[in-house]
Amino acid sequence: MSAEWMPFTELLSKIIDNRGRTCPVGTVGLPLIATNCIDRSNLYPAYDTTRFVSDETYKTWFRGHPLPGDILFVCKGSPGRTNWVPDPVDFCIAQDMVAVRADSSKIYPKYLFAALRSSVVQSQIDNMHVGTMIPHFKKGDFDKLRIPILSCYAQEFIGDLYFKTSERIALLRETNATLEAIAQALFKSWFVDFDPVRAKQEGREPEGMDAGTAALFPDSFEESELGLVPRGWKAKPLSDVLKSKIKQVGGVVVPEYSSTNFGLQLRSEIFKKKLSGSISKNKLIHQGDLVFGLSRQILNFGLMQDLVGCVSPAYKVFTVDKNMISIYLLERIMRFHAGYFFNAISASSREGQSISSENLGHLKFVQFPIEVQNAFHAIIEPLRNRKEVIESQTQTLASIRDTLLPRLISGQLRLPEAEAIIGEAIA
Repeated sequence: MSAEWMPFTELLSKIIDNRGRTCPVGTVGLPLIATNCIDRSNLYPAYDTTRFVSDETYKTWFRGHPLPGDILFVCKGSPGRTNWVPDPVDFCIAQDMVAVRADSSKIYPKYLFAALRSSVVQSQIDNMHVGTMIPHFKKGDFDKLRIPILSCYAQEFIGDLYFKTSERIALLRETNATLEAIAQALFKSWFVDFDPVRAKQEGREPEGMDAGTAALFPDSFEESELGLVPRGWKAKPLSDVLKSKIKQVGGVVVPEYSSTNFGLQLRSEIFKKKLSGSISKNKLIHQGDLVFGLSRQILNFGLMQDLVGCVSPAYKVFTVDKNMISIYLLERIMRFHAGYFFNAISASSREGQSISSENLGHLKFVQFPIEVQNAFHAIIEPLRNRKEVIESQTQTLASIRDTLLPRLISGQLRLPEAEAIIGEAIA
């Protein structure tokens, strides 16, 4: 199976942009999707936006709008990221991206989407974009981008297989999001809103729990340094449960992580770092460690989920006293009350200085009785286990899809073989 290579522009019937400048925005109306909403790991764009356009702006400002089945293509920042336009289209697109419409008489739209995401096309984009600080792939260079054209049958097979697999991955992620929402709702009910305590205080039976679990909660509140808390539940400083890690092992080769607003993330799937024996060069982290990125600007932190890794020396790394509070619960407490922790820790630091471990340790949290923690984990553990299984399935399926795609396009793998491999992974 050999491919003919054609210019990208010759395969399109339309390119839609918004004149390359910011449109009038407000706080209500139709969501304005920006480049940060386009992620190649997702099939459809995310709605991570706080900008909206009015009906009048939608009708009069833009040159055109995407239609279902168009492809969103990022031109600036991370050139080449793509998402599929869903049906219905309930958004409009911001600058620094375009929507492209495949000419179905020349190419199967879903195949074009898959080809644009393949390494054979992405490598071209990487070699063609301009700019060092902010990479930019100019629309004027679209005609220089070459797309491999296969037979109609092969295009439909590859496009449908890629799309079906991506839909399966999206469904698995939605399932995990639902499981996380259930866990978060229970956490908030028990440990933020104290719903079981309020119910007992009002003479009602707490909802969704048996008598034994309900008995673990008091029936009144008392004042604390953090306001009203369930009677007997005490405010504790983080220094009581966090212990700084100072042991370092040199010569170990491990993946490197960084903390973000969303937790601890792997910096690269490929790159690994050889540790020196000094913590001034890097810091070794293990499963269950809490990692903090502390500065005057932001307080990022995350729970290390993998077995072993490292972070830069700018991070603070702690173990948690599990006899007082579970790591899982402490991480949730800090993430839920991130605003309080950041404001409190910033107020205690001098201008221009990084936040110290000492100041971090002074921050207070409500310590929950171990019996209540155990009851919570008895409910949450099956959800967490299910999430881990689904996450593993998602990663495996995405890896297989992305590995097979260039081999299919290049003809190194026969179509039925790819279908069998994907089918086995989905089953």
